[in-house]
Amino acid sequence: MVVGLFVVLSPKVSSLLLPFKRQVILNDFINKTKMAGVINSTDYWQFREFYSPGYFIYSKNGIEQSVLKSVIKKIGIDYPQKTIDSSFLFFSSPWLNSLDMLTKQVKLDKVIDLRRISKESIIFVGKNCLIYRSDPSTIKIVFLLRSADMQKVSGISDYQDPQSMKGENWLNITSLKTN
Repeated sequence: MVVGLFVVLSPKVSSLLLPFKRQVILNDFINKTKMAGVINSTDYWQFREFYSPGYFIYSKNGIEQSVLKSVIKKIGIDYPQKTIDSSFLFFSSPWLNSLDMLTKQVKLDKVIDLRRISKESIIFVGKNCLIYRSDPSTIKIVFLLRSADMQKVSGISDYQDPQSMKGENWLNITSLKTN
């Protein structure tokens, strides 16, 4: 009985074993985002970890080009790399992959060509954030927030020196499987 309660009540364990739990976590994140009108960095960080627990690859000086090419292919979103100052954190899990980057750009459409995304596939669009369905079983989350929003997130200050992020913005590209 105790083991059963642990599996059902522990978000990290239940999302791995119970597919409907991932859907509940995703719906909750999307609803919170829609209500707020923007992606909340803390909500996103929790969502990413609870939707599909995984591991991080971090590099203070930027992720190696060979690894970065593989990550970009896995996530499936093209962006002009010249607009990115540093790709420093990759999260990988069975159901979700994401890439955290720093850029001086202040508008999402300067980094991602939003015109390539059909209006019918959009789940949510807000200032510098977008959630859309790229195919029937894949959702993409793309956002650009101030580096101060990134620093609020548990753990980020362990990765990046706040002074090194001055004048930078946090770009995140996430791809997740829904079934």
